[in-house]
Amino acid sequence: MTKRRFWTIKINRSRERGQSIVEFALLAPVLILLFMGMFDFGWLLHKQIQMDNAVRLGARRAAVGATNADILTQMIDNCTFTLLAEEITIDVRDPDGNSIGDNSDRTPNNLIYVAVHRDNEPLITPLAGLIEGMTAINLHAEAEFLIE
Repeated sequence: MTKRRFWTIKINRSRERGQSIVEFALLAPVLILLFMGMFDFGWLLHKQIQMDNAVRLGARRAAVGATNADILTQMIDNCTFTLLAEEITIDVRDPDGNSIGDNSDRTPNNLIYVAVHRDNEPLITPLAGLIEGMTAINLHAEAEFLIE
């Protein structure tokens, strides 16, 4: 191999490296947005699944005779994030679905309704600032069991 051919190969390799850097610079923002979206979606899905499980367990305990205080304590303890008692709704309904009014009534064949509403759950990444109007998500979980 001649000396001239060696320098030609070396110059071509450095140009290819520069091309790779430019391609990465063009794709990096798209990849970063994609990863931020996946992270936010996963975090919110995790919270939604925990809320669904807590509501189902709370309604099941209420259906077999637990008190409202026990249900609230269990639901708050089952979530790894901060769940406030004000976000939890416990209601007793007749078989037609109409509220009875007394949330501590555990008359058999009535329905126990438990729900959690978390309004304006913030996104973790700064992705919300890039999408106008999307700064928070509302999460909701509910369960209804027949009182035994």
